Amino acid sequence: MKEKMKHAIPLITALVLMPLATLTAAELFVATNGSDQAAGTLAAPLQTIQAAFNKADAGDTILLRGGIYREAVALKNKSGKDRVPITLKAYPGEKPVLSGLDVLKLEWQATPQAGVFVAAFDPPTIAQLFFNGKPMLEARWPNCPVDTNGDWNFFSPDAWAIVDTNGCSYGTIADSRLAATGWNVTGAKVLLNVDHQFFCWTRTVQNDSAGAKTFNYDQDLGQGVAKKDETGANSPFNDDRYYLFGQRQFLDAPGEWFYDAAAKQLFFYAPGGKSPAAGELEIKTRNWGFMADQNSSWLNIDGITFFGTAFKFGKSYDSKSSHIRLCNSRVLYSSWSEYVSLPKGQTGVGTGTDTIYPTIEADNSEVVNNTFAFGALGALYIDGFDNLVENNVIHDFCYNSSLAYPPLQVSKAWPSMIGKAGRATVRWNTIYRSGGVLVHVAQATNDFYLNDLHDAFLSCYGGNKDTSALYTYNVFCSGTRLHHNWVHGGYSGTPPLPWGGGLGIRGDDKTCGLTVDHNVTWNLGAAGIEIKSADNPTPEQANRCVNNTVFNHSAYNPIKSAIMMPSIKNNWNLHSTVANNLADSIYGWWFAMPVGKMKQFSNNDTNFNAARDLVGPAWYDFRPAAGATTIIGGGVAVEGITGNLAGKAPDIGAYERGDSVYWLPGQRLEKASYPIVPDLAKAVPADRDVLMWKPAYRAVAHTVYFSTTKAEVQNAAKEARQKTFHGEENVFPLPKLAGGQTYFWRVDAILPDQSVVQGDIWTFTTQ
Repeated sequence: MKEKMKHAIPLITALVLMPLATLTAAELFVATNGSDQAAGTLAAPLQTIQAAFNKADAGDTILLRGGIYREAVALKNKSGKDRVPITLKAYPGEKPVLSGLDVLKLEWQATPQAGVFVAAFDPPTIAQLFFNGKPMLEARWPNCPVDTNGDWNFFSPDAWAIVDTNGCSYGTIADSRLAATGWNVTGAKVLLNVDHQFFCWTRTVQNDSAGAKTFNYDQDLGQGVAKKDETGANSPFNDDRYYLFGQRQFLDAPGEWFYDAAAKQLFFYAPGGKSPAAGELEIKTRNWGFMADQNSSWLNIDGITFFGTAFKFGKSYDSKSSHIRLCNSRVLYSSWSEYVSLPKGQTGVGTGTDTIYPTIEADNSEVVNNTFAFGALGALYIDGFDNLVENNVIHDFCYNSSLAYPPLQVSKAWPSMIGKAGRATVRWNTIYRSGGVLVHVAQATNDFYLNDLHDAFLSCYGGNKDTSALYTYNVFCSGTRLHHNWVHGGYSGTPPLPWGGGLGIRGDDKTCGLTVDHNVTWNLGAAGIEIKSADNPTPEQANRCVNNTVFNHSAYNPIKSAIMMPSIKNNWNLHSTVANNLADSIYGWWFAMPVGKMKQFSNNDTNFNAARDLVGPAWYDFRPAAGATTIIGGGVAVEGITGNLAGKAPDIGAYERGDSVYWLPGQRLEKASYPIVPDLAKAVPADRDVLMWKPAYRAVAHTVYFSTTKAEVQNAAKEARQKTFHGEENVFPLPKLAGGQTYFWRVDAILPDQSVVQGDIWTFTTQ
C-alpha cells in the first residue's frame, strides 16, 4: 500500500494544481468586427490577434471568431508555462483565416492585347497575386498548363522548356523553339534545372538576340556542376530544363501578370479575359503570419487556417524555442518563389527569396493533425530535439524539383547541428505530390514510421535521377529507424539512362547506424532501397535492412535493382545486416555488382514475385499468400526488430501472416478507414480469410459488425455484432463465405472517453 501511495503523490498533486491553473486562466475573444479598445469578451471582442496576445498570460486562451485576419502577429517575448500554455484557437464551429494577402483596388483599363488590362501601381515589391482566392503567375515562357480544375499544373512536362540535344554546355542553353519566337530575352530571369538536376538556380539571361539559338547564364552554380553524368557523356547538359520570366512579352495566358517597374504599371490577364475589377485581386504582403523567437515557448495554435503566409517559431538551430504545438490547422499556399539558389548576397523580389516556408526551430514541439497544401518550396521544416510530427496530410510542394525543399524536412545534416537536434518522432502522416524528394530526415535517433509516401519526383522531367522519396545521409543519422512505411509511385529521369528513375528509401553518402525495416516500396523508377556506408565503418556504424518488401521497381533500368547495399569498396557495410527481405534482386553496387562482405546476409527471398507470393497487392494486402511456404516462417529473428510472431520464425517481408495487427500507414481519420478488402470490391475469393482496416485516430478499441443484411449492420443489430478489437488490433477473421454473396460490414471506433464514432458501411461481393 505504501508503494502505491508513493507513486500516486505526483498525480494527486497534479489534480490539485490543475483546477488552480484553470481558475486563473482567462479567455480573450477576437473578431474581425471587434475593437482593440474593447474588453476582449465574447460580447466586446478585440479586433486583432496581436492585441489579444499582448494581453494574454500563461494559461490564457485566445478564441478567434470566423473571418479573415490580415495581420502579421509577433508572438514574441512572452511564453506560457508547463501545462499552462498560451493558446490561440478557433472559436468552436468557426473558421478563422490568417491571411498574408491584402486586397488591391486599382483602376483598370483595357490594352490592345485581348484579355490584358493595365493599372497604375507603385508597390514596394510584388511577388505573387491571388484572384478570387486562387494564385496567379508572373508571366513566363513556356506557359504553365492548367489541370481539369483550372489550377496550375506545375508538375506537367510542358511547364518546362526542353533544350536542344546538341549545343548545350555549362553556362549555355541551346533551344530552337525559343529561337523560333523571334524574341530577344536578354535580361530576363531564367529558372534553371540543369546538369545533375539535384537543385535549381535563378539567373539572368545574357547574350541573346532575336532568332538566336543560344543564350548564356553565369557559370556560378557551384563546384558540383559541369561534371560527367552517369552515362559517362562529356556533357551532362543535354537534357536540361528551364523556364523564363520577368519580361512583358511572356504575358499571353489567362492568370498571368507582369509588373513594369519603370512605368509603375501592373498588367494582368484575368481568368475569363474580363476586367480584374469583376473579381477580387489580392497581393501577398506578409511572409509570416506568426513569428515567435527563442524567448517564446509553450504556445498552442489550434484550428487556424494560414492562407498565403507561413509561420516561424524560434530564431535558429542555435536559438530555439520550445513546446510549440500546432494542431487541427490548415496551411495553404505558404510559400512562393521563382528566385532560388541565388548567388551569395543577392535577394529576389519581395517574397522571392527561397527561405520563406513554415518553420519550427524548437524542442519538445508537436505538429499534429494538420493539412499542409500547395507551395513552391517546402511544407514544413522542423528542427530540434524530441519533436513530434503526427497525423498530418502534406501535399503539392516543391514545384521546381530541388533537393533543398522537400515537403517535410526534419533537421538538416549539417555538422554544426550535431548535438542540437534529433530524436524526432514522425508517424501516421500522408505525404504526396512533390516535384522532387518527399521527406528528408537528418540528425540522430529519429523514429519515422507508419507514413504513406507517394507520388514523388513530379517535376523531374529533366532527370534528377539520383533523388529518393525518403532520404537521409551522413554519419549524423546514426540511431535513426525508418520502418513500417509505404513508399510508392515515383518516376524520375529520362530513359534509357542505365540507373535513372528515383529511389524509394535512401541512406546516402556516409550513412551509419541506420535501420530500414518493414517497409513496402513499389512502382518506382529505380531501386526500392539503397543504404550506403562510411569508409571502413566500426561495428557501431552498422546499417540494417530487414524485413522489407520491394516490387515493381527499376522502371527505367535495364539492370533491375530492388535493394542496393553498396559493399564492394572501402569496406562499406562491412558490419551491416541484410535479412528477411522480399526483393527479386539485392546488389552491392549499381549494374548488378554482387554484395560484398557483411556481418549478416541471410534469409532473403530473391525469387520473389509479388503477383504470386502476396495475397493481393492491388488491394494493398501485402501479406504472404497462403501457398508461399518459403516465405512464411522463412525469416530469422533480428534483435530489436523482430516483433510478435505467428509461427516459430518470422516471415520474410514486411508483413507477418497470421498477425492480429495489419499495419496501415498514413493519416488516421476520426473514424475507421481504408478497408481491406476495398469497399464495393467484386469477385472477392470465397476463401478470403480476413478483413482489415486503418484504426481511427486515438481510438483505443474498435467493434466490428458483419452481415449479409445491410440493415443489421446499419442498426448495429446483435446478430451483426462480431467482436471488439483492442489497441492496434485490426484483423477480423472471416467466417466461411458463400460464393456470389454480398456482405456488409462496418467498424465503430471507441475513444478514450468511451464515446463511439460510428464507421461507414462497407460492402463486397464474392466470386
